Amino acid sequence: MDKELFTYHAYNERSLLISWPEETLEMISKRTTTVRQINKLFNQQVVINHGAYSILILWENKINHKSVIALMDKKLQTNQLLKETNTFWRLPIFYELEETVVKAFKNKLPVEEIIDCHCRATYKVDFIGFLPGFPYLKGLDSDLKIPRKTTPSLQVAAGSVAISNEYCGIYPSQSPGGWYVLGNCPLDMFDVARSSPSLLNAGDQVSFYSVSKEEKDQLIALKETGNLELEKFKSHA
Repeated sequence: MDKELFTYHAYNERSLLISWPEETLEMISKRTTTVRQINKLFNQQVVINHGAYSILILWENKINHKSVIALMDKKLQTNQLLKETNTFWRLPIFYELEETVVKAFKNKLPVEEIIDCHCRATYKVDFIGFLPGFPYLKGLDSDLKIPRKTTPSLQVAAGSVAISNEYCGIYPSQSPGGWYVLGNCPLDMFDVARSSPSLLNAGDQVSFYSVSKEEKDQLIALKETGNLELEKFKSHA
Protein backbone atom coordinates (compact mmCIF):
# COMPACT_ATOMS: atom_id res chain seq x y z
CA MET A 1 0.00 0.00 0.00
CA ASP A 2 1.59 3.25 -1.13
CA LYS A 3 2.37 5.68 1.67
CA GLU A 4 0.58 8.61 0.03
CA LEU A 5 -2.71 6.75 0.18
CA PHE A 6 -3.18 7.60 3.84
CA THR A 7 -1.83 9.79 6.63
CA TYR A 8 -1.44 9.34 10.39
CA HIS A 9 -2.77 11.64 13.10
CA ALA A 10 -2.02 11.33 16.83
CA TYR A 11 -5.63 11.46 18.02
CA ASN A 12 -4.93 11.21 21.75
CA GLU A 13 -2.50 9.37 24.02
CA ARG A 14 -4.24 6.02 23.44
CA SER A 15 -5.31 6.27 19.82
CA LEU A 16 -4.20 6.91 16.28
CA LEU A 17 -6.28 8.13 13.32
CA ILE A 18 -5.54 6.97 9.79
CA SER A 19 -7.25 8.99 7.06
CA TRP A 20 -7.50 8.92 3.26
CA PRO A 21 -8.24 11.75 0.81
CA GLU A 22 -11.94 11.90 -0.02
CA GLU A 23 -11.26 11.27 -3.72
CA THR A 24 -9.63 7.90 -2.97
CA LEU A 25 -10.93 5.23 -5.35
CA GLU A 26 -12.06 1.82 -4.13
CA MET A 27 -12.17 3.24 -0.61
CA ILE A 28 -14.05 0.33 0.96
CA SER A 29 -11.58 -2.35 -0.13
CA LYS A 30 -8.55 -0.22 0.84
CA ARG A 31 -9.95 0.51 4.31
CA THR A 32 -11.09 -3.08 4.85
CA THR A 33 -7.71 -4.50 3.89
CA THR A 34 -5.93 -2.01 6.14
CA VAL A 35 -8.15 -2.97 9.10
CA ARG A 36 -7.37 -6.64 8.56
CA GLN A 37 -3.66 -5.90 8.45
CA ILE A 38 -3.86 -3.87 11.67
CA ASN A 39 -5.75 -6.65 13.44
CA LYS A 40 -3.13 -9.12 12.29
CA LEU A 41 -0.29 -6.81 13.31
CA PHE A 42 -1.62 -6.25 16.85
CA ASN A 43 -3.23 -9.67 17.29
CA GLN A 44 -6.65 -7.98 17.40
CA GLN A 45 -5.74 -6.31 20.71
CA VAL A 46 -7.07 -2.99 19.48
CA VAL A 47 -10.50 -1.49 18.89
CA ILE A 48 -11.12 0.06 15.48
CA ASN A 49 -13.85 2.57 14.69
CA HIS A 50 -14.71 3.21 11.05
CA GLY A 51 -15.42 6.48 9.30
CA ALA A 52 -16.16 7.03 5.62
CA TYR A 53 -12.53 7.99 4.88
CA SER A 54 -10.78 7.12 8.11
CA ILE A 55 -10.27 4.55 10.83
CA LEU A 56 -9.58 5.31 14.49
CA ILE A 57 -7.41 2.75 16.29
CA LEU A 58 -7.71 2.60 20.08
CA TRP A 59 -5.40 0.90 22.57
CA GLU A 60 -6.15 0.17 26.22
CA ASN A 61 -2.98 1.90 27.40
CA LYS A 62 -0.90 4.87 26.29
CA ILE A 63 1.10 4.35 23.13
CA ASN A 64 4.31 5.75 21.71
CA HIS A 65 2.91 7.21 18.51
CA LYS A 66 6.30 7.47 16.82
CA SER A 67 7.05 3.77 17.43
CA VAL A 68 3.56 2.63 16.40
CA ILE A 69 3.67 4.67 13.19
CA ALA A 70 7.12 3.31 12.36
CA LEU A 71 5.85 -0.23 12.87
CA MET A 72 2.82 0.41 10.66
CA ASP A 73 4.99 1.97 7.97
CA LYS A 74 7.08 -1.17 7.89
CA LYS A 75 4.13 -3.57 7.79
CA LEU A 76 1.34 -1.65 6.05
CA GLN A 77 3.12 0.44 3.45
CA THR A 78 4.01 -2.54 1.29
CA ASN A 79 2.37 -4.52 -1.44
CA GLN A 80 2.11 -7.62 0.76
CA LEU A 81 -1.54 -7.11 1.61
CA LEU A 82 -3.94 -9.72 2.86
CA LYS A 83 -6.21 -11.15 0.20
CA GLU A 84 -9.66 -9.65 0.55
CA THR A 85 -12.19 -12.39 1.37
CA ASN A 86 -15.56 -10.76 1.63
CA THR A 87 -18.85 -12.39 2.52
CA PHE A 88 -21.93 -12.14 0.35
CA TRP A 89 -25.26 -11.98 2.20
CA ARG A 90 -28.78 -12.54 0.87
CA LEU A 91 -31.02 -10.94 3.46
CA PRO A 92 -34.79 -11.41 3.69
CA ILE A 93 -36.94 -8.28 3.83
CA PHE A 94 -40.65 -7.88 4.33
CA TYR A 95 -41.43 -4.78 2.31
CA GLU A 96 -43.88 -2.48 4.05
CA LEU A 97 -43.19 1.08 2.93
CA GLU A 98 -44.00 3.72 5.50
CA GLU A 99 -46.38 6.46 4.38
CA THR A 100 -43.58 9.05 4.25
CA VAL A 101 -41.84 6.99 1.53
CA VAL A 102 -44.99 6.79 -0.57
CA LYS A 103 -45.48 10.56 -0.26
CA ALA A 104 -41.83 11.34 -0.98
CA PHE A 105 -41.88 9.38 -4.25
CA LYS A 106 -45.40 10.38 -5.27
CA ASN A 107 -45.63 11.01 -9.02
CA LYS A 108 -42.06 9.70 -9.41
CA LEU A 109 -42.08 5.99 -8.64
CA PRO A 110 -44.99 3.67 -7.80
CA VAL A 111 -44.58 1.38 -4.79
CA GLU A 112 -43.88 -1.68 -6.96
CA GLU A 113 -41.00 0.10 -8.72
CA ILE A 114 -39.51 1.31 -5.43
CA ILE A 115 -39.46 -2.27 -4.16
CA ASP A 116 -38.06 -3.61 -7.44
CA CYS A 117 -35.28 -0.97 -7.55
CA HIS A 118 -34.28 -1.70 -3.99
CA CYS A 119 -34.45 -5.49 -4.28
CA ARG A 120 -32.47 -5.90 -7.51
CA ALA A 121 -29.42 -3.91 -6.37
CA THR A 122 -26.25 -5.36 -4.85
CA TYR A 123 -24.84 -3.36 -1.94
CA LYS A 124 -21.46 -3.18 -0.25
CA VAL A 125 -21.01 -2.41 3.44
CA ASP A 126 -19.11 0.87 3.55
CA PHE A 127 -18.73 0.97 7.33
CA ILE A 128 -20.56 0.24 10.61
CA GLY A 129 -21.68 3.24 12.63
CA PHE A 130 -24.43 5.34 14.25
CA LEU A 131 -25.52 2.34 16.35
CA PRO A 132 -23.59 -0.89 17.12
CA GLY A 133 -24.12 -3.10 14.08
CA PHE A 134 -25.75 -0.43 11.89
CA PRO A 135 -24.42 -1.00 8.33
CA TYR A 136 -24.03 1.82 5.85
CA LEU A 137 -24.70 0.07 2.53
CA LYS A 138 -23.51 1.61 -0.73
CA GLY A 139 -25.08 0.70 -4.06
CA LEU A 140 -28.51 2.30 -3.77
CA ASP A 141 -30.22 2.83 -7.14
CA SER A 142 -29.97 6.49 -8.15
CA ASP A 143 -33.77 6.62 -8.51
CA LEU A 144 -34.09 5.91 -4.77
CA LYS A 145 -31.70 8.58 -3.50
CA ILE A 146 -33.58 10.90 -1.18
CA PRO A 147 -32.46 13.38 1.52
CA ARG A 148 -32.96 12.61 5.20
CA LYS A 149 -36.32 13.44 6.71
CA THR A 150 -36.62 17.03 7.88
CA THR A 151 -38.32 15.70 11.03
CA PRO A 152 -36.85 12.38 12.28
CA SER A 153 -39.11 9.61 13.54
CA LEU A 154 -39.00 9.17 17.31
CA GLN A 155 -39.11 5.36 17.09
CA VAL A 156 -37.78 3.20 14.29
CA ALA A 157 -38.22 -0.53 14.88
CA ALA A 158 -35.27 -2.92 15.10
CA GLY A 159 -34.64 -4.56 11.74
CA SER A 160 -36.01 -1.61 9.77
CA VAL A 161 -34.38 -1.34 6.35
CA ALA A 162 -34.21 2.32 5.40
CA ILE A 163 -32.70 4.69 2.85
CA SER A 164 -31.20 8.18 2.95
CA ASN A 165 -29.09 10.03 0.38
CA GLU A 166 -26.80 7.44 -1.25
CA TYR A 167 -27.08 4.87 1.55
CA CYS A 168 -29.29 2.00 2.62
CA GLY A 169 -29.12 0.93 6.27
CA ILE A 170 -30.59 -1.57 8.72
CA TYR A 171 -31.46 -0.47 12.25
CA PRO A 172 -30.03 -3.04 14.71
CA SER A 173 -32.24 -1.82 17.57
CA GLN A 174 -35.19 0.46 18.14
CA SER A 175 -34.11 4.09 18.05
CA PRO A 176 -34.99 7.50 16.67
CA GLY A 177 -34.05 7.88 13.03
CA GLY A 178 -34.29 10.18 10.04
CA TRP A 179 -34.17 7.62 7.23
CA TYR A 180 -37.11 6.41 5.12
CA VAL A 181 -38.20 2.88 6.04
CA LEU A 182 -38.90 0.41 3.23
CA GLY A 183 -39.45 -2.74 5.26
CA ASN A 184 -38.06 -5.05 7.91
CA CYS A 185 -35.29 -7.67 8.01
CA PRO A 186 -35.92 -10.29 10.74
CA LEU A 187 -32.22 -11.12 11.28
CA ASP A 188 -30.41 -9.57 14.25
CA MET A 189 -27.83 -7.07 13.00
CA PHE A 190 -26.11 -7.02 16.40
CA ASP A 191 -25.98 -9.67 19.12
CA VAL A 192 -23.44 -9.56 21.97
CA ALA A 193 -23.83 -13.33 22.41
CA ARG A 194 -22.20 -14.00 19.03
CA SER A 195 -18.43 -14.31 18.68
CA SER A 196 -18.67 -11.48 16.15
CA PRO A 197 -21.57 -9.34 17.46
CA SER A 198 -22.08 -7.36 14.24
CA LEU A 199 -23.70 -9.51 11.57
CA LEU A 200 -22.22 -7.46 8.73
CA ASN A 201 -18.71 -6.09 8.35
CA ALA A 202 -17.13 -3.47 6.12
CA GLY A 203 -16.53 -4.91 2.67
CA ASP A 204 -19.34 -7.48 2.85
CA GLN A 205 -21.75 -7.56 -0.07
CA VAL A 206 -25.51 -7.62 0.47
CA SER A 207 -28.61 -8.24 -1.59
CA PHE A 208 -32.21 -8.39 -0.42
CA TYR A 209 -34.99 -10.78 -1.35
CA SER A 210 -38.64 -10.18 -0.61
CA VAL A 211 -40.56 -12.37 1.85
CA SER A 212 -44.19 -12.38 2.93
CA LYS A 213 -45.32 -11.40 6.40
CA GLU A 214 -45.88 -15.07 7.17
CA GLU A 215 -42.33 -15.94 6.10
CA LYS A 216 -40.95 -13.07 8.16
CA ASP A 217 -42.90 -14.28 11.22
CA GLN A 218 -41.56 -17.82 10.68
CA LEU A 219 -37.99 -16.52 10.61
CA ILE A 220 -38.60 -14.54 13.80
CA ALA A 221 -40.02 -17.66 15.47
CA LEU A 222 -36.93 -19.66 14.47
CA LYS A 223 -34.70 -16.87 15.80
CA GLU A 224 -36.51 -16.74 19.14
CA THR A 225 -36.13 -20.50 19.62
CA GLY A 226 -32.46 -20.44 18.64
CA ASN A 227 -33.04 -22.45 15.47
CA LEU A 228 -32.27 -19.79 12.87
CA GLU A 229 -29.11 -20.73 10.97
CA LEU A 230 -27.34 -17.57 9.81
CA GLU A 231 -24.98 -19.53 7.57
CA LYS A 232 -27.77 -20.19 5.10
CA PHE A 233 -27.97 -16.45 4.37
CA LYS A 234 -24.34 -16.05 3.30
CA SER A 235 -21.63 -17.34 1.01
CA HIS A 236 -17.92 -16.52 0.76
CA ALA A 237 -16.50 -14.90 -2.35
